[in-house]
Amino acid sequence: MPYLTWMADVLRDAGLRVVEVDGWQSRGYRGGMSDVRGVLLHHTVGAPTGNFPSLGFLLSGAPPEKPPPLANLGLARDGTWYTIAAGLANHAGRGRLPGFPVDRGNPHLIGVEAESTGADHGDWTQAQVESYPHGVAALLRHLGLPADRAFAHKEWAPTRKKDPAGWPGGINGFRDTVRAHLEDDMPLSDQDIFRIWDFKAHELNNPATVHSAAVWLVGANMAAWQSAGAQKEIAGLRAAVEKLAEAVGAAQGVNPDDLKKAISDTADRI
Repeated sequence: MPYLTWMADVLRDAGLRVVEVDGWQSRGYRGGMSDVRGVLLHHTVGAPTGNFPSLGFLLSGAPPEKPPPLANLGLARDGTWYTIAAGLANHAGRGRLPGFPVDRGNPHLIGVEAESTGADHGDWTQAQVESYPHGVAALLRHLGLPADRAFAHKEWAPTRKKDPAGWPGGINGFRDTVRAHLEDDMPLSDQDIFRIWDFKAHELNNPATVHSAAVWLVGANMAAWQSAGAQKEIAGLRAAVEKLAEAVGAAQGVNPDDLKKAISDTADRI
């Protein structure tokens, strides 16, 4: 039975910040997953303060009723993704959806627990509003699944659950955003771009991070590069990336030439 050890790289390659919890690649309740058919969205009902105060509970559970781990992935208030378990996690509970065996969601659904008190009006941070559907889209893209394979826990168990509560636009709005990501119809603002490269600039000594930076760079601009059809326009795109590298390098005290070279060298190899 498979362990989803690809999750960290997929999220990181999407430009998202990832924390790999020790032991996550081999963690699972009695083994690995079965065929993965979607992603199940949760909120933690955790403490109202702190970035990801529910992590300890998700790792330890509450045996015997809730044996750990209780999620495959976690999403902190600052938009950081935590890889918790590559194997089976106890998160779905009793429920059903078309195409799934009754009360057997755990082997077939990646469970994401996003930090939130569960308030009906929602207490989602802007970072979560941006990162949650972005990360889910990255997972579904890797699995070759469409946006309608992102399910709310309340859809799986409507008589028991209400999560993720208070999401702006509801679950259909969430799926619309996932769909836009999958269709590459999510233009990045200057703030989005700066945040991504602000993160990358701190990890030039990490080959995996530099590689993901190049993947993001090429992927984000591939359509424009293909449609440019002229060296002048392609050169303009490269110049814009170099200008961005200079701005981020100056802001973070990183030599911009080192940053540009690391990106350029890795991009040329992929």
